[in-house]
Amino acid sequence: MLRSSVSFLILFIFLSLQTFAEKKSFNSLVAVVNGQAITQSEVQEVTTATRNIIMLSQPAGPEREKRLKSLRQTALSSLIERELILSEFIKMGGRIKDEIVDQDIQRIIDGEPFNGDRNKFLTELRKAGSTIKRYKDQRKKILSVEIMKSSKAKGIKLVTPQKMQETYNKNKDRFREESFARIRTLTIRKNSDDPKKSTKDQKLLIDTIRKKINDGEDFSELAKEHSEDSVAEIGGDRGVLGENSIELRRDLKAAAFSLKSNQVSEVLEDNYAFYLIKAEDKKPGKLKTLGNEEVKEEINNLALLDLRRSAYERWITKLKKTASIRRFDSNGKLITKSSEEKNL
Repeated sequence: MLRSSVSFLILFIFLSLQTFAEKKSFNSLVAVVNGQAITQSEVQEVTTATRNIIMLSQPAGPEREKRLKSLRQTALSSLIERELILSEFIKMGGRIKDEIVDQDIQRIIDGEPFNGDRNKFLTELRKAGSTIKRYKDQRKKILSVEIMKSSKAKGIKLVTPQKMQETYNKNKDRFREESFARIRTLTIRKNSDDPKKSTKDQKLLIDTIRKKINDGEDFSELAKEHSEDSVAEIGGDRGVLGENSIELRRDLKAAAFSLKSNQVSEVLEDNYAFYLIKAEDKKPGKLKTLGNEEVKEEINNLALLDLRRSAYERWITKLKKTASIRRFDSNGKLITKSSEEKNL
């Protein structure tokens, strides 16, 4: 009982200190773009949902810290770009009328999950630690950025035949009809029924089996002898499956259709087992040509997206070159000057 109470007290103190630290840094300055401040609270607002997913799905350690750091850097870069665009919007004399913002917010309230319930919307705002005024300011910024981005995109409407062909070549597989192959699997569980066999022993076993297959032994016979899945008795035969089939796990199916006909995969693994996969009599789906009207329309849209993205990146790079951008660490110390920001 005493140990439980002490543990609770330690946890309470830790959480209290953590909360204090978070409050202290919540509105600390992280960047200034053309005189406009970006605070830690803004970074937290745009990263909260993804950060929670990472914290829940990734065990504590260097990999989680790496992902959280990358998330923060990406969010900060996006916020810096937003301020660059807003500066340009103001410079051009742009202005979003209040009624436009009100209409935008009403559209959000009318949709899921609020379904027209304004009180529910306001309650969620309060839970998030925000206010309607602050939310309106945020939406005004978002609308301003969208208008600027849209104005840049509108200027690009035509795609050259060369760009069409280039885009088609990059995306050919999207226009291939479904491929089929006879799929065989060989599964070795990591935890053997034999307590004397370790996971390392099981890995050595499947490596040995794969070498035997490559040396000419029959996959199906080895599957009958060693495999521990539901189709072991029939030589691992899953039947003829298509790429869109739901009869095989997605990752195993993707591995199978990345193989050439009659090729055997490298050893695959998950938390429970090691796998070998063989694709027999693979029949690639027919490829739709660029002459197909549906293909041509989709390729044109993809090419336009690519051209507009490239134009946007050039525009942002140009804005960065002439902007005043400063970044600060958690102690408020200047760490990046404008010239260094160009490489963000």
